[in-house]
Amino acid sequence: MRTDELITEIRMRGFFPDAHDDYTDARLLKEFNATLPTLFSQMVVDSRAGYYLDDVIGTTTAGLRQYRIPGRAIMGGLEKVEIANNAGEFRPLTEITPYDAGQLEGPYTAPTRGFPSRYLMVGDQVQFFPCPDAAYSYRFRYYRRPSRLVTQQSSTLSSGTIRGQVTAVNTTARTVAVNVVPYDMEAVSAGVITPAAITSGSCRIDIIHGDGWHELALTNAVQTLSSTTFTIAGSASMERIEVGDWVRAAEQSDWPQLPDDFHATLVDATSVLVLTSMGLADKATTLAQKMQGDIQRFRSLLAPRVKDAARIIKPTFSRLHGRTTQWRIS
Repeated sequence: MRTDELITEIRMRGFFPDAHDDYTDARLLKEFNATLPTLFSQMVVDSRAGYYLDDVIGTTTAGLRQYRIPGRAIMGGLEKVEIANNAGEFRPLTEITPYDAGQLEGPYTAPTRGFPSRYLMVGDQVQFFPCPDAAYSYRFRYYRRPSRLVTQQSSTLSSGTIRGQVTAVNTTARTVAVNVVPYDMEAVSAGVITPAAITSGSCRIDIIHGDGWHELALTNAVQTLSSTTFTIAGSASMERIEVGDWVRAAEQSDWPQLPDDFHATLVDATSVLVLTSMGLADKATTLAQKMQGDIQRFRSLLAPRVKDAARIIKPTFSRLHGRTTQWRIS
């Protein structure tokens, strides 16, 4: 569902009038944005199945130990820290405890330097041990917060324009062409939020799959814009971008970042919060009972599917009564 469809659906399920004094369309969007990360993000991170998983590549500086975790990372959602060897191959680092870090740090005035092999998380920072002695490529793999829902621009608006749909992708030139330049729906002009077309170099962008699971094909990319063609800076992979995807200002989306099957669950969960705040406990309880089954289904469907497992050697019988044990591989 797009955001306009979500709002229509929540008004129907909660019997909220269109002209409600408190729960305007803008207020309902804020309620959706409060419910989505609070209810679903922890389940996504706990499953470690790769949904919302993203990565960022950076370069160490000699003598600098601390590097910030991406601002869009869910708290507790750092999946892996890797560093590239001389052959350009990323290898995972081992996470250590503060006690171990103290043993590896070396003298305060001359900390031990070298090729990092371990790391410690301190707040929103990653510390490398030993402290890098040169420029090395590192990669953080992290679970990203879902984008904020904003007023939709993916269907015909008053101008009759569908904005930001990808019409061509060139991974060599690192360009993405769109039919019409999309809006930054949270642009601020003279202290007032006024949607305005994304401008070259001044606004980072995301690229979103407009159907299915509504995952991001590109996150927080620096861009330059010429006419209707974005040139993507940096080295982030563009392989997941497809014609038909949507360019949006970074952290903004017309769709909840959930599989289509669970958009109605988000509507139910948000309705429960709104109804409860309005003192309509009976209606809230009825919806909550229905919602719990959907939440359980979401959690179970996220569970990783193991396709291969190590072979197990099992004895066919034991050394009893003078028999010799035989083994088989399963």
